[in-house]
Amino acid sequence: MKRLSIPVALALLFCMACNFSQGVKKDLNTGLTTHYKGFRIDDSFLADESGNKISSNKVDMGTTLFIIATGVTNYKEKNGRVYPGCKIVLTDTSGKELLNLPDAFADMKDGFKPEEATRLSARLSTGDPMQKGASYNLKATFFDKENKESLIVSEVKLEMK
Repeated sequence: MKRLSIPVALALLFCMACNFSQGVKKDLNTGLTTHYKGFRIDDSFLADESGNKISSNKVDMGTTLFIIATGVTNYKEKNGRVYPGCKIVLTDTSGKELLNLPDAFADMKDGFKPEEATRLSARLSTGDPMQKGASYNLKATFFDKENKESLIVSEVKLEMK
């Protein structure tokens, strides 16, 4: 038994030292599903313009909503700065893209101090060509520009009212 415990303990220590993080979070009220790999996160949720959590995926036309990831850490630093990116894709139920923004953070070329990049948000303003009564799929992918393998992918089905 001792022979088995030592290799198992060493394997656990090795895994902990790798700084590896992976997981899934699901908001049962809104249906928001978040998969993350490489990054560490505390929470992921839908929010209104004031930053308050939304408790449903039913959204009024003409409003703005956010997908927010909090407690984001484990970036690859470059000269003490981190460089997050954010891809936003909105599709209708047939898969037709209404929005494909490759990097909403593209203008932030100077990066951030790591402690300034712990809360990431992807913004969607609802409106034309979206239609009341229709459903849409919103997907936000947060990524580390210095480590393409680190991802936070959040998806939700929105119902417009």
